[in-house]
Amino acid sequence: MQNFLKENFLSVWHHFLFFEINRSREAVNAWGSANGYLVFQVICWHYILVLTAGTDVKLRDEAVQLWYKFSKDGFETNTVLTYTLISQLTSLSIETVRRQVRKLEKSNWVSYSKKNGVRLQPSEENNKFLADIFNAREVINLGNFLDIIEKRKK
Repeated sequence: MQNFLKENFLSVWHHFLFFEINRSREAVNAWGSANGYLVFQVICWHYILVLTAGTDVKLRDEAVQLWYKFSKDGFETNTVLTYTLISQLTSLSIETVRRQVRKLEKSNWVSYSKKNGVRLQPSEENNKFLADIFNAREVINLGNFLDIIEKRKK
């Protein structure tokens, strides 16, 4: 794939950037700022890692059901998502991360404790938005981008 991208860079890259721009625009609108989006993205990434560590689910519908179950029942994990790790992954200062996590707590997206770190814990309404609207659009838009790649490969 790397060779394909090198050989077809201009015919593909603007589509990738368009995908990223649309995703970022929607995320910034949803989470209030670029910093909020970056922090939230890392929190979701961590949650997905925890989720996938205990299952072999592959289908999106099954993953969404599991997502809802874990969101409602909670989950046990030995991994703790710290402000420091979020800071390292986003290149934001720890204080900026702390402020963004506080905003996410106030808007019912996450919880934080020293023992458990930052955990995705969305309200039911937020969870429905994330899984049923935002991620559903991400899947469609990523699929559209991958369709472009597939067509160029033929």
